[in-house]
Formats: sequence, structure tokens, C-alpha cells
Amino acid sequence: MIFNGLGLRFVGEQYLLPEPIETELTGDVAIAAEAGTVWPMKKWAYYGDLKKRLEDEGLTVNLLPKRPSLLQHLSDVQNHRCLVSGDSLPMHFALGARARCVTLFTCTSPWEIYEYGVQKKIVSPLLAEFFYERGYDERAVTAISVDEVFQAVKGQLEGAAVSNRAVVKA
Repeated sequence: MIFNGLGLRFVGEQYLLPEPIETELTGDVAIAAEAGTVWPMKKWAYYGDLKKRLEDEGLTVNLLPKRPSLLQHLSDVQNHRCLVSGDSLPMHFALGARARCVTLFTCTSPWEIYEYGVQKKIVSPLLAEFFYERGYDERAVTAISVDEVFQAVKGQLEGAAVSNRAVVKA
């Protein structure tokens, strides 16, 4: 949309990200569970259930903490094999870093986000009902199942493993 507004054509240009400030938070899956007050329906109801299920599979899962610096937050995202979040700043960090991510769209537009070959979008079956609504309805945050997200994360982790093997062989 920005490109079109400037009379340009978007063809998958990469994000320009600064160097992160390294943090110690690392693992298999990072979860960005928080949502701001403007879009409370971005906060999916089952992040805790997903975390437990992934940990039961032997994966290291971290909830992203608040940081004093966005550069530390960027490092937290980059230090994981996959990010699970709503349409959020951490999602953009993952896309910019070409890190695999699973993004849940409960009330905002999935069509405005370019996937860069690393994103798996899960769109709520109730998206039309809650599209760009800023209130809160529990049906919006519970419409996507834990199983669907779990399977998407496992697929992303398997894809990351295949990508890493391809790089090692090169």
C-alpha cells in the first residue's frame, strides 16, 4: 500500500533492520502473546496451552518479555527457530530477519502482509465478523484451535530444519 501510494510497485523488497543487541533468550519457539489496548482481539486465548503442548514435545518455548530496547526485542525473535504471534511488531521483526513464523489473524488483514517465504498465516474463520473491530469478543480470540497452530509450528520447525540442512550441504 505504501509503495502504491508512492507510485511504485512492491516486488518483495526486504526489510532493512539494524543490528540487534544480543540477549540470552534462545530456544525453538518464541511466543509474542501480548496485544495492545487498540487491538485486544489480537491476543489469542490459547498461547499458554500451545506453550505447554510444544514443551511436552521437548521443545524450548519462551514467552517474549518486555525489553528496554527494541534492538533487544529483535534479538529475542532472531534467537528462536520460529515465532508465534498475532499481526504485531515481533511478526515484522521475524519477517525482516527471514525467521520462520506462524501468524494468527483474528481481526486484522492477512492480505496486507507479504510472507517472504517464511510465514505461515492462520486466518480466523470469524475474521469477516471481527475485521478491524477494536472492541473485544471472546469468540474472536478462541476461533483458531490450538491443534491448528501446533501443526503449523511443527511444520515451520520441520521447514527450518530442511533449510538448515540445505545450507550446510552447500
